[in-house]
Amino acid sequence: MAFRLYTHAVAVLAFAFVPQLVSAACECGYQTHSIKWNENPIYTDVLESDFLHLKDLNAQNDWARQVWDIPAVGTAPWGRNMTLENVITNPLPSDVGTIGVNGGDPGLEIRVSAGALRGSAVKSGEIATVRRDMKYGSFRAGIKYTPQDGTCGAFFFYESDKGEIDFEFLSKLYQNPSKPADLLLVIHADDGIPRNELFRPTPVGFRPAEGYHEYRFDWTPDRITYYADGKFLYETKVGVPYRPGGLILNHWSNGDPGWSAGPPAKDAKMEFSYIKAYFNAADDRGFRERCKDPKDASKICKVPDQTTPPDPGSNTVFLSPNKGLYGDVEAPPTENPPKEQPPAPPVEPTRKVSPDNSCGGKEGYTCLGSENGNCCSSYGFCGSNSTYCEDPGCQKEFGTCGATL
Repeated sequence: MAFRLYTHAVAVLAFAFVPQLVSAACECGYQTHSIKWNENPIYTDVLESDFLHLKDLNAQNDWARQVWDIPAVGTAPWGRNMTLENVITNPLPSDVGTIGVNGGDPGLEIRVSAGALRGSAVKSGEIATVRRDMKYGSFRAGIKYTPQDGTCGAFFFYESDKGEIDFEFLSKLYQNPSKPADLLLVIHADDGIPRNELFRPTPVGFRPAEGYHEYRFDWTPDRITYYADGKFLYETKVGVPYRPGGLILNHWSNGDPGWSAGPPAKDAKMEFSYIKAYFNAADDRGFRERCKDPKDASKICKVPDQTTPPDPGSNTVFLSPNKGLYGDVEAPPTENPPKEQPPAPPVEPTRKVSPDNSCGGKEGYTCLGSENGNCCSSYGFCGSNSTYCEDPGCQKEFGTCGATL
């Protein structure tokens, strides 16, 4: 599994915390569609990366390559060495086509190098988002996995080893074409969670190494739902993370026969065509500054569902202005530590606790008992600091109002 300590990773690209530019048409959020539940939650922020056209990883501000080492442990004969050179861009030469400039499938390649000597580490690769403030959302990745035996790849949300949501791939599971191809749906949660809710081998009905497919998880305060090419895979309400974090993409091997196996006999590459993340920022001040009327539907962009394999030659919709290809960003709000929220009175039995950080309005959700805070601002969002609780338009009927402690 992708057990790791994020604090051990060294971000080679040093960027300040900055949100991505939002299209003027989307300044009041992104409306996604929960396929299983037929719900339409709205999220405040976006991170989209078009890896089919990204020429230089250093030219963008969203991702940082990671450099770190983990020695051999347990039954693994080798360690893991995350290196700069194992993360490679291979863009299309123009707006159309199916072959990258380096040959083969286009996209971002994260490689595992062939072979290793006992006592040494296997060269692998990893990138992580610069933003670490993602709290609930819909997260999607176009991925083609390696056919080479002996690696583990992952697309996952990471806050800590007790706050993680994973899609994991083991290439050893894909070597027998007569057996179903399983993905591993993994959640690392606080202690005391039943093991069968944290580790779920799940057949997907296709071979992950035979083409690009979209892997998606929707994370809300009360559940995690997994999809592949828009088809429901699995859902759990156990072990749901509740703290903000970021996204990580990695591909590695340490020879552990119980997990990655390997290392591969040939260089192995895991390819990414895009990442799309629609999420709430832990601090929504940037959203409140740009969105003057959260109920203005003309300023809310609808996010389409990807229900077929996203082949490089087909169109994929991006809603952000630069698709993560370059580093134009807006300045973040001044950081002030939030004050402790006032004590919450009992939740009103006649109102439903907000499932998506919104309050009041048509649905009439209350913030009382919400993970995001007990105060309902004039903009219709739950929070816990003075910008929510001392807002002149704070909505008493949907939460607590008044001076914070």
